[in-house]
Amino acid sequence: MSYVRHFRHTSAVLEHNPMGDPFVRNVPVYLPPDYSERRREPYPVVFLLAGWSGRGAHYLADGGAFSFTLTDRLDQLITDGTLPACIVVFPDCATRLGASQYVNSPANGNYMDYVTDELVDYIDGRFHTHKSRDYRGVIGHSSGGFGALAFGMMRSDRFGAVCSSAGDSWYEFMYRNVIPPTISAVNAAGGVEKFVESFLANPNPFALMGSTAVVAMLTLSMASCYTPNVEVPVIKGDLWFDLETGELVDDAWRRLCAWDPIAMVDRYVTELRSLRWIHLEAGLDDEYGLQFGHRQIAKKLAAHGISYALDEYPGKHGGHHHRMPERLRRMTTRMLAK
Repeated sequence: MSYVRHFRHTSAVLEHNPMGDPFVRNVPVYLPPDYSERRREPYPVVFLLAGWSGRGAHYLADGGAFSFTLTDRLDQLITDGTLPACIVVFPDCATRLGASQYVNSPANGNYMDYVTDELVDYIDGRFHTHKSRDYRGVIGHSSGGFGALAFGMMRSDRFGAVCSSAGDSWYEFMYRNVIPPTISAVNAAGGVEKFVESFLANPNPFALMGSTAVVAMLTLSMASCYTPNVEVPVIKGDLWFDLETGELVDDAWRRLCAWDPIAMVDRYVTELRSLRWIHLEAGLDDEYGLQFGHRQIAKKLAAHGISYALDEYPGKHGGHHHRMPERLRRMTTRMLAK
C-alpha cells in the first residue's frame, strides 16, 4: 500500500524573501505501493504544481463520494500495471498575494530555484530516484501549467518532461481582459493598498469567487512576479495599465508579455528540443481562452520541429482533477521508454 509522507523543508533561497512569506514549507511526497529502497530500478519523479493561490497539497484533497482521491487512483493504476510506479511531489509555492508563478523574482523570492534546485536535491537525497532529469517531470494546472512550461524552458537541465494543463498563456488576451474588473474593484476600495488590505482581511475571500475582487487580486499579484519593483508598496510590482484610463503602460506591458510562453518558445528552442515529453491540455470552453494559448504554443513548437502532444476535452478551466492520473501515466511511460 502507498503512503504520503509530509516533510517540513527549510529553504535557504526563500529565507528573507521581500514578502515575508514562510521559508519553512510543507512538502507532501507520494510513494507508490510497495516502495522499496532495494528495488533494482530507481523510481521516476513527477512534481505537481498547483494553480494560483494553491499549494501542491491541494491535489491530495478528498473530492467526496462521487470522486476519488488522487493517491487511491494512483495506487490502483500502479497495482494493475497501467501506470509505472513513480514518486509524486507536491510543492508549496504560494505567496502572501497568491502568486509566485514559480519564477525567480526580486519582489517575491526565487521560487524557481526553490523547486528546481532545493526540492529536486532534497527528494533525490531521500528517495530511490534516478537522479537524472530524463526521469524527472513536472505537471501543473493554470499558473502551475505556466510553471511547468517555464521549468521546461528555463531549467531543462533539471526536468526532462513537462505537462501544462490550461497553463497561463496568450497574455495579450488574458491580461487585457482583466483590466476593467481590476480597475473597478480597486477604485471601489479606495486604491490598491486598501483593496489588498480588505481582501486579505476577509476570512473567506474565495466566497467572492467569480466577483471582480478575485480577478483584481489575481491581477495585482502578477506584478510581483512578472514586473517586479520592490519600491512599489504592497504589491511590489509595476502595473501594466493605468488605474484611471485602463490604457497600457508600454514598458510594464512589454515586460509582462515577455513571460508569455508563446513568446518564450522562440527564446528556448534548444532547451525545448531536448525535452523527452511536452504535453499540452486544456478544456474546449476554458474561460480564460487558454486552449487558444496552447494552440499558439503548439504552432510555434511545430514551426521549430519540436515534438509535442496537444489534447483538448469538453470542459472549462476547472474540473480537470480526474485527468491527472492519465497525464502521469503518459509522462512516466515516455520517460521510461528506451
